[in-house]
Amino acid sequence: MENELTVYDPENDLKVGRPPEVILNEAMQAAKALGDVVSKKKKPVIMNGEQYLEFEDWQTVGRFYGITAKVIETRFIEYGNAQGFEARAVSLRSDGREISAAEAMCLNDEPNWAKKPLFQLKSMAQTRACAKALRNVLAWVVVLAGYKPTPAEEMTGQE
Repeated sequence: MENELTVYDPENDLKVGRPPEVILNEAMQAAKALGDVVSKKKKPVIMNGEQYLEFEDWQTVGRFYGITAKVIETRFIEYGNAQGFEARAVSLRSDGREISAAEAMCLNDEPNWAKKPLFQLKSMAQTRACAKALRNVLAWVVVLAGYKPTPAEEMTGQE
Protein backbone atom coordinates (compact mmCIF):
# COMPACT_ATOMS: atom_id res chain seq x y z
CA MET A 1 0.00 0.00 0.00
CA GLU A 2 1.13 3.53 -0.75
CA ASN A 3 0.31 5.00 2.64
CA GLU A 4 1.35 2.03 4.73
CA LEU A 5 3.35 3.01 7.80
CA THR A 6 6.55 1.25 8.76
CA VAL A 7 7.39 0.77 12.40
CA TYR A 8 10.85 2.10 13.25
CA ASP A 9 13.09 -0.67 14.54
CA PRO A 10 16.17 0.75 16.33
CA GLU A 11 17.80 -2.71 16.36
CA ASN A 12 18.19 -2.50 12.57
CA ASP A 13 19.61 1.03 12.58
CA LEU A 14 23.28 1.80 12.17
CA LYS A 15 25.07 1.69 15.48
CA VAL A 16 28.56 1.44 16.88
CA GLY A 17 29.28 -2.20 17.68
CA ARG A 18 32.39 -1.63 19.79
CA PRO A 19 33.93 1.50 21.29
CA PRO A 20 35.64 3.53 18.52
CA GLU A 21 38.81 3.98 20.61
CA VAL A 22 39.19 0.17 20.80
CA ILE A 23 38.72 -0.19 17.05
CA LEU A 24 41.19 2.63 16.32
CA ASN A 25 43.76 1.18 18.72
CA GLU A 26 43.55 -2.21 16.96
CA ALA A 27 43.75 -0.50 13.58
CA MET A 28 46.82 1.48 14.63
CA GLN A 29 48.49 -1.77 15.71
CA ALA A 30 47.65 -3.32 12.34
CA ALA A 31 48.88 -0.17 10.55
CA LYS A 32 52.18 -0.27 12.42
CA ALA A 33 52.67 -3.97 11.68
CA LEU A 34 51.87 -3.35 8.01
CA GLY A 35 54.34 -0.45 7.93
CA ASP A 36 57.03 -2.68 9.44
CA VAL A 37 56.53 -5.25 6.67
CA VAL A 38 56.20 -2.77 3.80
CA SER A 39 59.22 -0.70 4.89
CA LYS A 40 61.43 -3.72 4.18
CA LYS A 41 60.38 -3.98 0.51
CA LYS A 42 63.28 -3.73 -1.90
CA LYS A 43 61.23 -2.10 -4.66
CA PRO A 44 58.33 -0.08 -3.23
CA VAL A 45 55.84 1.42 -5.67
CA ILE A 46 56.22 5.19 -5.31
CA MET A 47 54.55 7.77 -7.56
CA ASN A 48 54.57 11.51 -6.97
CA GLY A 49 56.22 10.91 -3.61
CA GLU A 50 53.40 8.62 -2.37
CA GLN A 51 53.71 4.89 -1.73
CA TYR A 52 51.12 2.47 -3.07
CA LEU A 53 50.61 -1.05 -1.80
CA GLU A 54 50.82 -4.09 -4.04
CA PHE A 55 48.38 -6.99 -3.88
CA GLU A 56 50.59 -8.97 -1.50
CA ASP A 57 50.53 -6.03 0.93
CA TRP A 58 46.73 -5.94 0.79
CA GLN A 59 46.72 -9.67 1.51
CA THR A 60 48.93 -9.05 4.54
CA VAL A 61 46.60 -6.48 6.09
CA GLY A 62 43.67 -8.72 5.21
CA ARG A 63 45.19 -11.56 7.23
CA PHE A 64 45.33 -9.30 10.29
CA TYR A 65 41.52 -9.23 10.17
CA GLY A 66 40.88 -12.77 8.93
CA ILE A 67 39.91 -11.49 5.47
CA THR A 68 40.96 -12.99 2.16
CA ALA A 69 40.07 -12.46 -1.49
CA LYS A 70 38.59 -14.98 -3.89
CA VAL A 71 38.17 -14.75 -7.66
CA ILE A 72 34.57 -15.48 -8.61
CA GLU A 73 34.69 -15.12 -12.38
CA THR A 74 37.07 -14.20 -15.17
CA ARG A 75 35.93 -13.65 -18.73
CA PHE A 76 37.51 -12.69 -22.03
CA ILE A 77 36.40 -9.27 -23.29
CA GLU A 78 36.90 -7.08 -26.33
CA TYR A 79 36.52 -3.30 -26.53
CA GLY A 80 37.07 -2.15 -30.10
CA ASN A 81 40.58 -3.34 -30.94
CA ALA A 82 41.51 -4.03 -27.32
CA GLN A 83 41.33 -7.53 -25.90
CA GLY A 84 41.83 -8.86 -22.44
CA PHE A 85 40.02 -10.05 -19.38
CA GLU A 86 37.58 -8.81 -16.78
CA ALA A 87 37.57 -10.46 -13.37
CA ARG A 88 35.22 -10.32 -10.40
CA ALA A 89 36.48 -11.03 -6.90
CA VAL A 90 35.04 -10.95 -3.40
CA SER A 91 36.50 -10.44 0.06
CA LEU A 92 35.58 -13.11 2.55
CA ARG A 93 35.70 -13.17 6.32
CA SER A 94 37.19 -16.22 8.00
CA ASP A 95 33.64 -17.56 8.50
CA GLY A 96 33.12 -17.49 4.71
CA ARG A 97 30.81 -14.48 4.70
CA GLU A 98 31.23 -12.20 1.68
CA ILE A 99 31.85 -8.60 2.77
CA SER A 100 32.97 -6.87 -0.42
CA ALA A 101 33.17 -7.34 -4.17
CA ALA A 102 35.06 -5.71 -7.03
CA GLU A 103 35.62 -5.99 -10.75
CA ALA A 104 38.74 -5.15 -12.73
CA MET A 105 40.10 -5.47 -16.24
CA CYS A 106 43.45 -5.89 -17.92
CA LEU A 107 43.53 -5.11 -21.64
CA ASN A 108 46.22 -5.15 -24.27
CA ASP A 109 45.72 -1.44 -25.00
CA GLU A 110 47.67 -0.65 -21.82
CA PRO A 111 51.30 0.19 -22.63
CA ASN A 112 52.72 -2.36 -20.16
CA TRP A 113 50.42 -5.12 -21.36
CA ALA A 114 50.34 -4.61 -25.14
CA LYS A 115 52.77 -7.43 -25.95
CA LYS A 116 52.00 -9.83 -23.13
CA PRO A 117 50.33 -13.21 -23.71
CA LEU A 118 46.65 -13.47 -22.83
CA PHE A 119 47.27 -15.69 -19.80
CA GLN A 120 49.21 -12.84 -18.18
CA LEU A 121 46.39 -10.38 -18.86
CA LYS A 122 43.96 -12.83 -17.29
CA SER A 123 46.11 -13.18 -14.20
CA MET A 124 46.50 -9.40 -13.80
CA ALA A 125 42.74 -8.85 -14.13
CA GLN A 126 42.30 -11.32 -11.26
CA THR A 127 45.05 -9.68 -9.20
CA ARG A 128 43.51 -6.24 -9.69
CA ALA A 129 40.01 -7.46 -8.77
CA CYS A 130 41.27 -9.19 -5.60
CA ALA A 131 43.31 -6.15 -4.53
CA LYS A 132 40.30 -3.90 -5.09
CA ALA A 133 37.97 -6.20 -3.13
CA LEU A 134 40.39 -6.06 -0.19
CA ARG A 135 40.82 -2.31 -0.62
CA ASN A 136 37.07 -1.77 -0.34
CA VAL A 137 37.16 -3.15 3.21
CA LEU A 138 40.65 -2.27 4.46
CA ALA A 139 41.59 1.09 2.90
CA TRP A 140 40.98 2.92 6.18
CA VAL A 141 43.73 0.87 7.90
CA VAL A 142 46.12 1.40 4.98
CA VAL A 143 45.53 5.17 5.14
CA LEU A 144 46.21 5.11 8.90
CA ALA A 145 49.54 3.46 8.02
CA GLY A 146 50.34 6.39 5.70
CA TYR A 147 49.84 4.72 2.34
CA LYS A 148 47.63 5.65 -0.58
CA PRO A 149 44.39 3.62 -0.69
CA THR A 150 44.55 2.73 -4.39
CA PRO A 151 46.19 -0.66 -5.11
CA ALA A 152 49.47 -0.22 -7.01
CA GLU A 153 48.28 -2.51 -9.80
CA GLU A 154 45.60 0.03 -10.69
CA MET A 155 48.13 2.85 -10.80
CA THR A 156 51.03 1.33 -12.70
CA GLY A 157 49.56 -1.38 -14.87
CA GLN A 158 52.55 -3.44 -13.79
CA GLU A 159 52.85 -6.64 -11.85
